[in-house]
Amino acid sequence: MPRFVEPTSVKTSLSKEWTWDDQFFLNYHPEVAEAKIREEVFRNPALLPSLSSLDYAIVGLSGLVASIVDFLVVRIPKNINYLSHYQQKGSNFTSWLRSLGVDQDGKSSPFLQWCEDVCKVPYDQSINPEIKGFTPKTHRLLSLGHDPLFGLIFGSIDIFNGSLTTFDINGKLQIIKTFDLPQEEKFFAPFIWLGHIVSDLCTKMGIPIPSWGFLQLLQIGSFGTSQKTVAEISRWMYLNGYDLRHFVTMSVSVAVVEIIVRAYQYLSVDKQIHPQSSLYSFDVNKETSQIQANLKLHKMLFLSHTLAASGNAIKVFAYAGNPLAINLPQWLVLLKESVIMVKAVTRDTSFEKVIRNRIKISQEWKEIQDIKIRRFD
Repeated sequence: MPRFVEPTSVKTSLSKEWTWDDQFFLNYHPEVAEAKIREEVFRNPALLPSLSSLDYAIVGLSGLVASIVDFLVVRIPKNINYLSHYQQKGSNFTSWLRSLGVDQDGKSSPFLQWCEDVCKVPYDQSINPEIKGFTPKTHRLLSLGHDPLFGLIFGSIDIFNGSLTTFDINGKLQIIKTFDLPQEEKFFAPFIWLGHIVSDLCTKMGIPIPSWGFLQLLQIGSFGTSQKTVAEISRWMYLNGYDLRHFVTMSVSVAVVEIIVRAYQYLSVDKQIHPQSSLYSFDVNKETSQIQANLKLHKMLFLSHTLAASGNAIKVFAYAGNPLAINLPQWLVLLKESVIMVKAVTRDTSFEKVIRNRIKISQEWKEIQDIKIRRFD
């Protein structure tokens, strides 16, 4: 008896039809669709934007150039025979800075001499037997009025009180009565402090790096063959030229990274303003774009400064561990960018999530509006 055989074409057609229906059911079942929508709506945006190959190239270039500048320009404050074994060359740029404001005989310029004569302060003692380790070479490091940052506070207080606020080499804070300025001059204490700082800038010992004197409180540690504390090392560094002028020199390598990365970011950022719905009184696309551009900038800066700081670590090793080779501004900027990165990855992304979903809805709605429906009469 003849057996009915289903035509291949029909079977294939039905098979395709049922396969499509099954897939449609799986994709657009209400419960499945709702789960997908929830996942999309509540998905957190990327905490940090991704970088392109060109971005990474700029990061590598800026870190490399900064490291080269650190090796060839920054170096160390001055020539030194480190540990009586390593003859190390100092920075020519710092040496040039030291030549400013003085003549060939080492005398201050008329303006600096005028500042010194006019801006007399009670905390400018160079010798005091009551303070251990207080000498003509260390008095600016130990007296808080000579600090270029906090000195405005302590210097003004000393001018009002006619006193000297200082640490000794053991980290003990002492306040000693010296002499009083005329009462009418005390009202100009901040200007007198500033004038005195300016007069000391170009002297042989210069003025210390901001807050460097507070390291005398760190009577801890045991470093090197001589087992020095942090306070002793910081004092030795200042005596060997690690002052505000060399701080300026060290900042050059930091400036290299900032200039290269920020210039690249400025030239590559998208400045186009995207049209938005009239429901908003501000440009949400521009707002989110600025957030992403700022995150990208600081991500690149963080990576670049990490490379530059790594280069400085190699430099310190190459200088036989000489602490004078430490690029303090570079490590401070890396610390700042690290804090920014921590804040970026722990920030509240609710605003960005809402804007992303609003834009997605607008795009989907526009696609629906663009659908053309044919009428069959």
